[in-house]
Amino acid sequence: MNGAVVMKAFQLIQTFGSIVVILVMILVWGIPLAPALMYYDWVTGLFDVQSDWGKALLTGLAFSSSAIVYSFSLLTFSASLQFILHVRVKEKTVVPLASFSTIRWAFCGQILRSTQPVLQHFVPSFVSNIYYRVCGAKIGKNTQINTHRLNDPCLIRIDDDCVIGGGATFNGHLVEKGQMVFAPIHMEKGSLVGTGAIVQPGVTVGVDAVVASEALIPKYRTIPAGEVWGGLPAKLIRSSSFREES
Repeated sequence: MNGAVVMKAFQLIQTFGSIVVILVMILVWGIPLAPALMYYDWVTGLFDVQSDWGKALLTGLAFSSSAIVYSFSLLTFSASLQFILHVRVKEKTVVPLASFSTIRWAFCGQILRSTQPVLQHFVPSFVSNIYYRVCGAKIGKNTQINTHRLNDPCLIRIDDDCVIGGGATFNGHLVEKGQMVFAPIHMEKGSLVGTGAIVQPGVTVGVDAVVASEALIPKYRTIPAGEVWGGLPAKLIRSSSFREES
């Protein structure tokens, strides 16, 4: 009987959460449409085109340029919301699942996921780097980020001269023993995470260390400076001493 009650309560919470997610998506996708629609009306009102081909061309260009306006508007709105809401932790932090920090994290996660389909078209570029910084990530100079899957940006620190390969995924959170755990990820100077790699919470990639493509770095792991790791889960492939000798 208790199990049935718990399941019913969970289903109610899941239903309520789904409704909240839909409302968040309506806001995140809908509000940035306003400047794009205003821009479209302004552009199409500038020209008086008589021919059908001219009208079609004007409409196409107006639509495509409005999409760009919408993209920047969406990124700006999404980043601003995450800047306000994101959890602010500098080290591993454990909080109850039913906490204000968890709620803030959940909202930021949904806002980020709602933005990723647009964000993927701006990586790698200064646009995506600025977006991640506003969302809470610490990103150094001359760093190349080739992925739109930096989940939990507020829990990610990337030093100077780092490279993140295309499709790499960073996750700065997990649930352990019924509690929410926030564990920052740190890429130290000159380190590299390869294409499609997955970096779990609490990982530190040392100075000039390399994570091979498609590797999985388990939670709380530290990769020493200069070493190369790869595999599922990742293991040492090449030591720092070997790298120095070569």
